Amino acid sequence: MSPNASPHVLDGCDLSMPEPGRLLPPRAFFSPAVFDAEMTKIFARSWVHVADLADVKNAGDYATATIGTSPVVIVRGHDDVVRGFLNVCPHRGATLAEGRGNCGRQLKCPYHAWSFATDGRLVGAPSREEFTCDFSTIGLLPIAVATVGPMIFGCLDAGAAGPIEAWVGELPAALARHGGDRLELAFEYTYEVDVNWKVYVENGLEGYHVAVVHDVLNDFVETKNARQHFEEHSSYTHAFIKAEYKTMIPELPYLSAEEQSYVRFGHVFPNLIPVIAPAEFSYLRIDPVGPERIRLVARSFDLGGDLAVLRDFRRDALDRTNQQDIGVVTRVQRGLHAAGYRGGVHSAFLESRIGHFERMVSRAHTGERVSVARPGFFTHEQLVAELGRPRVTAAANG
Repeated sequence: MSPNASPHVLDGCDLSMPEPGRLLPPRAFFSPAVFDAEMTKIFARSWVHVADLADVKNAGDYATATIGTSPVVIVRGHDDVVRGFLNVCPHRGATLAEGRGNCGRQLKCPYHAWSFATDGRLVGAPSREEFTCDFSTIGLLPIAVATVGPMIFGCLDAGAAGPIEAWVGELPAALARHGGDRLELAFEYTYEVDVNWKVYVENGLEGYHVAVVHDVLNDFVETKNARQHFEEHSSYTHAFIKAEYKTMIPELPYLSAEEQSYVRFGHVFPNLIPVIAPAEFSYLRIDPVGPERIRLVARSFDLGGDLAVLRDFRRDALDRTNQQDIGVVTRVQRGLHAAGYRGGVHSAFLESRIGHFERMVSRAHTGERVSVARPGFFTHEQLVAELGRPRVTAAANG
């Protein structure tokens, strides 16, 4: 914690911004009270990825998701407008839809058959004569929605979050350069993992583990010569592709030579890890289920045609990489419970985006009005020179 900062303690856990090079206390990654606060202070006030345009191509198509632990449903109306609602029947609170599908002209509650048009209006309720409520005022509760490339984001409180453009930073421009909304879904995976959502996000923000944990990914990109970028609600790394792998990538006339030379490993706060490579786009979405459980959604896109030839390789590589990450993050989650362990540290360059992420987490918990954006990009030499090595001892880590 900064010497001038006031402690912000919840459930015995100081959530004030950590000092440079240090991490939030271990309890922040398993406390039920901290988790509940994050559902209110982070997820309910953020733009969160909830679905993709590929899920709702036709009138009546819907896709369900969660924003934090709040169930939501995205549906394309018969006026061709994509809308979002709380996935809750206003009668007794049952979820209206599950998974993905097509509801026809109505979303119908499976409990008591209340039905709603695809614009959210209540259009049917059995035994209306038994109710004293004004049915004309009852409908599905809307949420804000916005699209970024092939993705759909939802927000429970757009007034708190602000415009989507400010939230996602440079991501729309990067996606536009790589085909944007012409990208088509190639394949997907879903995993259930016993880990806190922040632990998995932080794994996706750093390159320190790549040489130790990954084979395919380590063969594919460099880490030490990467460039780090820090935005107000997001961050990203340009990691350059190793020479022996460049021959696998088709020549793409719409990209510059430099854009064909790196992979953009991104993060959109709180829980999206978008990855843009020259011929593909993938993401990991880390949906919190409980203090120590997530649902990990992984999807990959390309432009189809000749570019689809790499799908089998990419499908196997993505699953292999995810399984390797799951193996180590679950070890982290178990280790965080160790009595006497007082918290970790992060490196100046390879793990610098973890520090940026934790400042955003702390900012949400404490309500501090502080900017975490830093203009320009930062190299290994710059960040090591600026931050130096964290001055800690073994005793400080417990």
